[in-house]
Amino acid sequence: MSEFAFSCPSCGATLEIENRFSKVVMCVYCGQSSAISPAGLDPTGEKALLADSPSIFSIGASGSMVLASKGRLSFKVLGRLRYKYDGGFWDEWFLEFTDGQKLWLQEDEGEFTAFEKESLTSPLPPFEQISVGSVIPINGLSVFVTEKSTAVIAGGQGELLFKTTPGMSAKCVDGNAGGKLVSIEQTPEEICLSVGEEIDISSIQFA
Repeated sequence: MSEFAFSCPSCGATLEIENRFSKVVMCVYCGQSSAISPAGLDPTGEKALLADSPSIFSIGASGSMVLASKGRLSFKVLGRLRYKYDGGFWDEWFLEFTDGQKLWLQEDEGEFTAFEKESLTSPLPPFEQISVGSVIPINGLSVFVTEKSTAVIAGGQGELLFKTTPGMSAKCVDGNAGGKLVSIEQTPEEICLSVGEEIDISSIQFA
């Protein structure tokens, strides 16, 4: 059951907000991005309707998956973001689990990685000084950098926990630290550190 609902300021569609901490909602019908406030929706964001792409996930879908660190957990899909870069695009799905835990599930060419956001406890090297193949210290971890790219947020659907709009740039760094997958996304709004694990697609079940 949703916490509350608003009408999209662009097309009038009903947008249900299920997480009271969400800051942005992106209309699944017209692509309008709006900031959430107690007074209602502020349509200050850009409008970007995502092109359909094959995926087993969709906004509002529910099911369960197995996390190596936590076992099988039930989830509901609340939001989605799409990032475009020179090599194509990837999607990130915002999942809320029945125990209240929140994860981002990255989908890239049929492969899935579950990421949990963590607070940064140490400064990061400047993005320009990070190179693929180097090792950088992050929160006490020695992270081997496997990929570095600059992406643009192409659009999204549903609700999100942080402020973002279509067209916003993101500097991305991926790496590995002793078997842990590490992802850094730096936007003009914030720097997000996430640590995660690969998900076996066969463990994902939908209601």
